Amino acid sequence: MSPGFPLFRLPDNVVLSVFRSMEAVELMLLSMISMRTKEIVCSLNLHPEKISLDTRASCNLEIRFSPFIICVAFEKFEKRNAERELVEIERPEKVGFYVTRIVDYRTFEGLEYFINGTMEQDYQWENGTFEVRDYIDHFMEILHHDWIDELSVMGDDAYPPEEIQQLVNGLDIRLLSFSDDGSLRISDDDMIIYLNAVKPTRCFYLDKSPLFAWNHTRMSQFFIQNLDYIVIGDAPLLTLDDLLLMNISEIQINRTWMIEKDFNRFLKHWIAGSNPRLKYLTVGDDSTTDDREEFERELLNGIDHRKIPDEEERTCIKRMGTYEECREKMTGGSYIRRKDGAEAIVHAEYLRFHLILQELVNF
Repeated sequence: MSPGFPLFRLPDNVVLSVFRSMEAVELMLLSMISMRTKEIVCSLNLHPEKISLDTRASCNLEIRFSPFIICVAFEKFEKRNAERELVEIERPEKVGFYVTRIVDYRTFEGLEYFINGTMEQDYQWENGTFEVRDYIDHFMEILHHDWIDELSVMGDDAYPPEEIQQLVNGLDIRLLSFSDDGSLRISDDDMIIYLNAVKPTRCFYLDKSPLFAWNHTRMSQFFIQNLDYIVIGDAPLLTLDDLLLMNISEIQINRTWMIEKDFNRFLKHWIAGSNPRLKYLTVGDDSTTDDREEFERELLNGIDHRKIPDEEERTCIKRMGTYEECREKMTGGSYIRRKDGAEAIVHAEYLRFHLILQELVNF
């Protein structure tokens, strides 16, 4: 955008007023045009709810900015006149700017959006000299967001772990998410490469992690990190020792082969002072009984506790202070107390065990 652009012939305060009247989507696009538009957009103090990076089909940067979800897709092709194949991640040939608008909190309108009552199409452009990392840095700068909230990887990612490592080098990756939903399973070696290279600062999510099937030793180094939370989808061979090793505030494990006696031993260790950072734990189990009362008796055997009436309802706040903060209602359970005086609620339901520190619970 040259100085002769009509808008910039107006006084600075008028230019700023025009920019302030625009939607976030328009401002993000304008920020790409020149250094002056970038500086103006930076001055508006825009703040997204979440920025995530997805490397599955192609390399996509997703920015959540209510009511919009914006996907910046980077594509680079090896062949122009034949069947195209995605190759290295460095400099894309084409950039897509795809916008979805949230409607009524549930319905989504994809590939088009409304601005000032009119429908606009998504944008695509041929890329110049910008590399993928340049785009990431640009949007993080104009949106005053100094971290990537989530990096998602799968077994059939378009790019090898080494290239992803180079792409995110130096970035604060809050959540590293592994998923087994693709056509290929993530190998042990690739997962260790990711975990060693990326080192999430807050949390990681493992869906059907192969390492739990046959390699506990290689995972132990990651359990001792001071993470905020971990989510594990399927961990059939998770052991009591694995749980005791976790130096993590919130732990969610959806499926294990652990039973009531394992959880009873864990509670006794916790009362004695293990897992000092733990605030919330939920584990899916392989219980030998479907009866909740019998499950609770086994769970609390030999432990001083105070029963909570079944009709009393409480709300647990998970991932407090993050973009994923959520509330979970529960009734009943029992209070137990750690040796340092900290109080927690033990709650049992069908095939699931919860330990929740009192500070996360609202009455």
